Amino acid sequence: MKQLYFALFAAGLTLPAVAQQLPHLQEAPQVAPEARVPQLRSHFAVTDMGERPAQPLSGSGIGHAEHIQTRALVIQQEIVGQTQYDLQSNAAVDNRMYARDNGSGQTHVAAAWTTSLEGTPFSDRGTGYNLNTGSAWDEIPYNRIEAIRTGWPSLVETASGREMSITHAGIDTPLHMTYREAGASSWSEMDIPSDLTVGKLWPRAAVGGPDGNTVHLICISTPEGNGGALLNGQNGALLYYRSLDGGMTWDIQDSVFAQLDSSAFLNFTGDSYAIAANGNTVAFTAFQDWSDSFTMVSNDNGDTWEYHTVVDFPVDLYQIDDGLPEIGVDWNEDGIFQEFFNTDGAGSILVDNEGQVHVTFGGMYYMDDDTTDAGQFSYFPGVNGLEYWTPDFGPDSTLTIAYTYDIDGSGALELDDDIAAYYVNLTGMPSMSVDADNNLYVTYSAVMENFSTGIQNYRHIYLVHSEDGGATWNTESACDLTPDTDFDGFECVFGALAPRVANGHLDLVYQRDYEPGLHVRGDEDPIDVNDLVHMRVPIADLGDCVDIEYEGVNVDELIGEDEVWMYPNPATDVVELIIHRAGAHQVQLFSPAGQVIRSFQTADMVVQMDVSDLASGLYFVEVSQGAARRMVRLAVR
Repeated sequence: MKQLYFALFAAGLTLPAVAQQLPHLQEAPQVAPEARVPQLRSHFAVTDMGERPAQPLSGSGIGHAEHIQTRALVIQQEIVGQTQYDLQSNAAVDNRMYARDNGSGQTHVAAAWTTSLEGTPFSDRGTGYNLNTGSAWDEIPYNRIEAIRTGWPSLVETASGREMSITHAGIDTPLHMTYREAGASSWSEMDIPSDLTVGKLWPRAAVGGPDGNTVHLICISTPEGNGGALLNGQNGALLYYRSLDGGMTWDIQDSVFAQLDSSAFLNFTGDSYAIAANGNTVAFTAFQDWSDSFTMVSNDNGDTWEYHTVVDFPVDLYQIDDGLPEIGVDWNEDGIFQEFFNTDGAGSILVDNEGQVHVTFGGMYYMDDDTTDAGQFSYFPGVNGLEYWTPDFGPDSTLTIAYTYDIDGSGALELDDDIAAYYVNLTGMPSMSVDADNNLYVTYSAVMENFSTGIQNYRHIYLVHSEDGGATWNTESACDLTPDTDFDGFECVFGALAPRVANGHLDLVYQRDYEPGLHVRGDEDPIDVNDLVHMRVPIADLGDCVDIEYEGVNVDELIGEDEVWMYPNPATDVVELIIHRAGAHQVQLFSPAGQVIRSFQTADMVVQMDVSDLASGLYFVEVSQGAARRMVRLAVR
């Protein structure tokens, strides 16, 4: 059908205004038609960055939500890392956690993220890593685990206990692997072999195989827009690698699937894909915009593959600005059928215990109405709904399993005009996990209708689950894992679940700060310290989870932002530390590399600190009182 449409259009024939795809997102509440405003974007994905403008914060919180407790869900939580480089992904979130029983009934869990604490140009960027072998997390790290600058880690562990973080290190370099054996304290490093001269970016890795030691890896070649070059006619070719021995040697390198070559796809976009494995089944999905979204599945550990269409885009090899026939849908209800449904690029994939493949993604409508804007197109940030697909469904057939709630019951979502720019659905950035009974769990970041800065709405991390292999989901009673009763004024994004439930608990790491949007791209908010928060959620007590109780660690014990500050900042000679709260406090000054260079206790409200002997750079001052604490940045000139 798609080839016929294209042929008619090329011949100049008029087509009737009919929808080219099945209806999607039908059950999800949407913004009113007048609020369905398109925003421009391009295929360019951030790999690196220079200086970004510092824009002032504005707006204030609008109050707390009210929650009625029907059943307590007790969640363990802890801040495990911090970063100022706040772009954890351009779209789909990497595999950032693994969790397993440590053999003593406790959970061995590790988390990774892209970290930098130096500020632009983020020269210390790399993999932030923290580990809990069963009793407690290690200290918050202030350094990357690599010797070189990297980004976008995929963290995996083989059955032998080898840990690996696979990253990209540059626009014209091979992928980089940092690894260590079970029980080792130091990391080793190597480049993943490649015969290609073009660089490789945005890796995604998963572990499977008959012995649990096969590493499957996908990435794309560096596109022209990121300083690369065409590879076999593609501006970003999708590449596959395989290691049968835990990453030490790679028997498949630089592989391009015949189904995915330049005869079928012009390009692939950075971070818009995900991979998963379980035993001999390995699968990955490419979440596209202007071409087919699809899933590749192998049941023989990567030897042979089968192609499955998820969303069938109606025109093959469509080039932005070529112009499309009016064969889309009229999603913004302007009388023109020029919106086309596809994924929002941010999806997740899981292989369950029976080898079944499950895919989730945010739905999106795209428009290419201006053919003179140099490769840009439009997306609709107000689209709402998380879609679920499995190969049995076939093409263009999805189930809406979650969405941003119409909390005030007005019949439409009423949001601030400025939606924080992550370039995804209002219900986006999903991650998936499975337990021993094959129950499925999906977390996602949803925009909150009732929490706002006054300019932009906040996002919370939600959880839905299925007890019948994906046929039905508890969509109407999804858990808000980060309710504002404890997280007032926090933006919660980039959630990553450990793919396997360990000891009856989901393990999740996500990024949070005080302002919707990002510094590195999109909104280009002022730079700030972002927390990486770990949550451990008991699956037996999900219930309706209308209310949440937290135990343990330090997320709900932060000293308030208005209780600690420094002036002047930046400072040259002397800085005044103001602690606007009663009692004695411990103060520690950290160097840019994370070493404690000063430590003292004070009960004073105003403390003068001499910084004249410090080299120029970004330092950190931690003020703590018992379990309560706050970390403040200090710039020294």
